[in-house]
Amino acid sequence: MAIKTITSPLAGYEAQRLTPEFERAEAARHRSPTPETDRVSLSEEGRRKAAVLTAATEADGVRAHKVAALKAQVAAGTYAPKSEDIAAALVRHDLDLWG
Repeated sequence: MAIKTITSPLAGYEAQRLTPEFERAEAARHRSPTPETDRVSLSEEGRRKAAVLTAATEADGVRAHKVAALKAQVAAGTYAPKSEDIAAALVRHDLDLWG
């Protein structure tokens, strides 16, 4: 058997090759007339959380020195609150909330 000609497997696709001019024209055609801008949309829950975070950071009732001390204790592994104190605080909170 003798092979007389060898053709490129891509030879049939040469006619469909995209030219740079065609690619630029396609890009211009798909470009929107006004520039697109990024947008963020928060859910209602996200807006509430953002409001709570803002209120907490701006509140005068936050004792930064106490928060820093507690964070240091947690990081060091020495924070061990008493369960009775936690229960009493929860009851106080519920009584304040519900009257």
